[in-house]
Amino acid sequence: MIKNSIIGFLLVCIVVIFSFNYKDSHRPVLGKFPIENQAKDNVPGEPPLYLYFFFSKNHCPVCLEAIEVLNELPSQFVVTGIVPGGELNKEAELRSATGAMFNLVPFKDNHRRFTPRYAPTLFGVSRNGDILFILPGVPGEKKYLNEFLIDFYSRSLEVLTHGR
Repeated sequence: MIKNSIIGFLLVCIVVIFSFNYKDSHRPVLGKFPIENQAKDNVPGEPPLYLYFFFSKNHCPVCLEAIEVLNELPSQFVVTGIVPGGELNKEAELRSATGAMFNLVPFKDNHRRFTPRYAPTLFGVSRNGDILFILPGVPGEKKYLNEFLIDFYSRSLEVLTHGR
């Protein structure tokens, strides 16, 4: 009786382990980022690089310095801030606290899979939803972020234009 219970338990464990393995192999952890409600081409002839900045007004002010850089990027960068829904209810207060001048959207279920372990975090995404880079917001990021984004954009024009 106990022997049959142990064998049954082991079979169930094996099935569960194989189901997790199957799911992970058929759906990558960071698959296609949802780019709904975005203009596909904001500048004729220049493919956009979509930047999604996960942040909250409660994050350390030094870590949110990247917002200043994101506000001043050229038009080929389409910046969207993803914030907790409760904070977006007081959008004017959020904007005055952080200085964000780009589009803000609430954190939705389709973003849950992409929730960064460390926030604030910046995702660089191509027009077809491929995640090209993930940068955590750290103190001092303001010094190099603009140069990094411009350099990354120029080096990845082929991917941004034609996809992978």
